[in-house]
Amino acid sequence: MRDTPDLALVLRPIRADLAAVVRRILQELRDPVARRVAYLVTAGGKRLRPGLVLLSGLRGPSPDRRALRDAAAAVEMIHTATLIHDDIVDSATTRRQRPAFHRRWGAERAVLTGDYLYASAFSLLARLRQADPLRIMADVCQQLSRGELLEVEARYRLDLSEAEYFDIIRDKTASLIAGCCQIGASLSGASPRILRRLGEFGLNFGMAFQIVDDCLDLTGDPRRLGKSILADLDKGALSLPIIYLAQTLSLRQRRTLFEPLRRRATDPASLAKIATAAHASGSLGQAMRRAEQFAERAQACIAQAGVDGFGQTYQELARYALVRGE
Repeated sequence: MRDTPDLALVLRPIRADLAAVVRRILQELRDPVARRVAYLVTAGGKRLRPGLVLLSGLRGPSPDRRALRDAAAAVEMIHTATLIHDDIVDSATTRRQRPAFHRRWGAERAVLTGDYLYASAFSLLARLRQADPLRIMADVCQQLSRGELLEVEARYRLDLSEAEYFDIIRDKTASLIAGCCQIGASLSGASPRILRRLGEFGLNFGMAFQIVDDCLDLTGDPRRLGKSILADLDKGALSLPIIYLAQTLSLRQRRTLFEPLRRRATDPASLAKIATAAHASGSLGQAMRRAEQFAERAQACIAQAGVDGFGQTYQELARYALVRGE
């Protein structure tokens, strides 16, 4: 699993629909108070979440392209809102190779713009006049908030367990990806079995995706990632490789290496030292193997679902989660 899939090529079958989703977002946010959102929407991004809505819906028994595009636009607005708010919480400086929203327009406007996006997304979902998309995304947004709160509560905890970390990323990342898969399938009239399998695919894919994302925060190239690195570690958010690293060290080694974190006095040199230790100890490799397990489960879910037409696309997406940083 080492030939890097090009996400643009993987999503080529729905490229025209994704372009229509971006136009729909800009149309929906034409109000002057929301015009700044175009700054992020037009900056690119992977369009992964709206892509999953479209993929799960277009091969269903009775796809409604317009409804699917509206639902995809709504989930991308929700995702964009989470990015704006997360960057404030994390004091991030860049997003999609541009200054983070709050760095450009200030924290006040950023918070309120994120709130506006959430409200606009649910307004769009309500106009679909179907209960399931609203219910699914309401549950997802609750999970997203819970995951972020759990992460804040767990900061600087060097005794954080793997299970606790999985609870955090399941809520803050994987829940939205699973919800995207289920919304599209629901809108196209998929069976409960397909809905369940697609949700399981999304959950496992999302877990793999976030673990790899956390590994890239330690070793990635900020120019390729389009955002700051080591920012999570700087704020005391302990990722899976750091959890594994802490378990390999003696009490004395742990105190020495993590003392800057303990004192809330990190600097680039101390952060780089921790990242280097995670790589040298094999902890990064261990975390990547865990991500591979989740990706394999995601692929198995698609094989069992028997998704017509886009099965290979889902398999390629699971591979992309693992190798996008190579």
